[in-house]
This record gives sequence, C-alpha cells and structure tokens, in this order.
Amino acid sequence: MKNEIPTRFIEKLQNHFGSVIADKTLSALSLKSSISVRVNPMKPTAQFDDRQKVPWSKNGYLLPERPTFALDPLFHAGSYYVQDSSSMILEAILQKIQPAREGLYLDVCAAPGGKSTILLDYLDDEGFLIANEVDPKRNAILRENILKWGRLNAGVTSLPARKFDELECAFDLILVDAPCSGEGMFRKDSFAVSQWSENLVEQCALTQKSILAELLPTLKEGGVLIYSTCTMNPEENELQVQKLLDSGTVEPIEIDLSEFSDYLIEANVDNSVIGYYLLPGSSTGEGLFISTLKKTTVSAHEDRRKSRYSTPFQSADVEFQSAFPELPQNLVYWNLKGELHAVVQHQYIEALNLPFKMLGLPYYQMKGENVIPLHGFAMASNGLRAIELSEENSLQFLRKETISLPPNLPKGWSLVSYQNIHLGWVKIIDQRSNNYYPSWLRLRI
Repeated sequence: MKNEIPTRFIEKLQNHFGSVIADKTLSALSLKSSISVRVNPMKPTAQFDDRQKVPWSKNGYLLPERPTFALDPLFHAGSYYVQDSSSMILEAILQKIQPAREGLYLDVCAAPGGKSTILLDYLDDEGFLIANEVDPKRNAILRENILKWGRLNAGVTSLPARKFDELECAFDLILVDAPCSGEGMFRKDSFAVSQWSENLVEQCALTQKSILAELLPTLKEGGVLIYSTCTMNPEENELQVQKLLDSGTVEPIEIDLSEFSDYLIEANVDNSVIGYYLLPGSSTGEGLFISTLKKTTVSAHEDRRKSRYSTPFQSADVEFQSAFPELPQNLVYWNLKGELHAVVQHQYIEALNLPFKMLGLPYYQMKGENVIPLHGFAMASNGLRAIELSEENSLQFLRKETISLPPNLPKGWSLVSYQNIHLGWVKIIDQRSNNYYPSWLRLRI
C-alpha cells in the first residue's frame, strides 16, 4: 500500500511529526490492519480471555487475525462490538476525568455506534445518551448497534448539528467524532487512500469548524466536549481545537495518560498539550486524534424554564404487565407507530422536542389483546429465562429457519439463548415453534 499513498500526504506527515514518527507510521501502513473487539459488560463472554488486552480498555482485546464474526451467535446478540483499539482510548479518558453520570450526553456523529457504546457503558444506566447520525443509511446501522448493546437510557436521532441549538438543548457532555479525511483508516480502507487530497482535508476542516460552532452553544457551563477524528493532520485536529480555545469559551482538561505514553503522541500548541494522537506503528490500532475540553461559559438554554413540550411516555399495557410480571416497575414506554419502546432515565429528555428514530428499546406491540414481544426486549438484560441452543441451532435461528427445541415445552412466548446470552424470541405452538427473529437482521451466510 505504501506506494499508493499520496506523496503530498507523506510530506505533510513528516512535517507534522518529524521523520522518525512519520517513517514508523508509513511502515505500519504497509502491514495488515489491526483487529480488536470490546466486550459488552452486560453480556460478558470469556471467549477472548486468552487474547492480549487493549492497554486502556477494561473490556478490549486484540485479535491476531479477523475471524468470521457473522458466524458467531454472540456477535449478533451484542455480546461484543468489533472496534478499533485506538477508539477505545475514550474509555480511559472518561475514567480519568469522571464526568457526572447524572446528565444528558450527546454523540453527534455517532454511526456506526462504537463510541456510543463506550459512553453507555460509562453511564451504566445513569443519565441519558442521545446518539445522532444525519445520514439515513448510517443511522440504520447505528440503531442496529444500539439495539444489540441492550441499554434503555439511549435515544437515536437523525438531525444536523444546528438543530440541537434551535431546539434549545443543553448537554452535560458532547462527543464530536467528526467527519474527516480518513487518513487514520488508510490501511483498513483503500478508498480512504484513493479519495485523499489536500482539497478534501480543507473541506473536512470547514465541516468540522461548522459542527463545533453549531454545538458549542448547547454545552452547559462546566460541560465536557470531546473532539476526535480518525486523521493525522493539524488542519483537522490541533487547529480546530485552537480555534475553540481562542474563542474563550473552553479550556483544556488536563489528563494524566502517562501510563500509556509508549502508545500516545502528544498534540501540542504553545507548549501546552491539547490532545493526543494514536498512530499505526505507535499505537495498537489505527489512526486517531482526541482532545478533551471544558466549557467555561453558560449556555443560553441551561437556565430556561422547563419547556411546555412533553414527550408522551406511558405505562405498560395491562396485558403486557400480566405476561411479564418479572419486569421492573420503573420503566416507561414510548409509542412509535404502535411499537412500545421501554425507556429509563426519561426525565433527561421528556421536555425536549426531538424527533427520535428509536428511544430506549422496542419492547412489545399489541395486536388486539395479544402481546407481541419485540427484539429490543430480547436484547436488554431483562433476567428472563431462555431456552439454550447449540451453536448450530443458534445459527439456524439467526437465519430465521426452523430450529429444534426440546419436547413438551409450554405453549407461548419464549426467549432463546446461546451461552446464556439472549438471541431473540420464538413462539411455541403445539410441537413446533415460530421464529420471530427480525427479518431485517436475518443472517444470510
């Protein structure tokens, strides 16, 4: 790949980092891309315990080669997420700075959802996360990954950044994993190499500047702004942060990441560390820049009286409560086209007039007096018992095929699981069962 990399990119890399780091990075770009996963703490699996740990992630593992994830039922169950290890540095940063969990978080460019799952794990059912993605196709991928992760304190939107200011939102933490020129993905994505140009870098820098300017008014005083890209140039990284600092509305948050210094490259402006790079050849993964800032001025929205708008939450239908009496009573439900989504920590968003694509997780729908449980109900850690399937039977279930079940099971709805992790719903009728795995998720290999 090295010969395919644009000469001008190489020159800029050398000017930015010096020849030693640049040569190390370029050498790594000729190697295979890294493979890593992060295990869902709500649905743990031990299958990666013998793999090398990601230094800054409690649940991150480095893999020597890429397995066929699609043939692992636990992948479909949301037991782990395939994520670049460099991106997992967000986990360490959150643990170091300890932002308040009792708050409203925004991941504004969230697809495919890896960093959203890190934020959800940090919140741990406290606070609320809005995961936003404006592109419709990428938003569908985001919803799928949030669905599989199984948390009820998240909502998915599809709005341009400026809308959050227009809708008078006020956030305690904002993550801007900005659209960028993709230099950090060169060895993972050949298209990133072919599309690169200085003009693309300039265009991305303008987009990033616009997104940050539109979102900054929605961040509360004392709130945290985390800015990241998967690129390596100062135009999209240090210069973007410097513009924010020059505005007088934010200041850097000092973070002691010295234990990871062998993997990190400091980003400095005027002899001050304003962020960090993780680069191929130096880090365990692909290229990433990340900076953490604190808002020093008040948002016009945070002191407003509560809006008269109220998201229409409701209690569960009596029939659903009767069918599943084991469920906690603190859940409220939001109706989306007849699907009832279970939500927790709804107080953080009940006064926001946001057009959610998904809110909490889809739990059930009513057909007359009949309860139809939905896939989000299966993906949540609900403590319900399930029928354990073999690996072969699990894959048949995921292909939406007929599966073999033990004889003489009671009629009605039942969860099925693999290695004690829920896969979805079946309805047992006499000596057969109907497979209710969602058609749009069906495994096709």
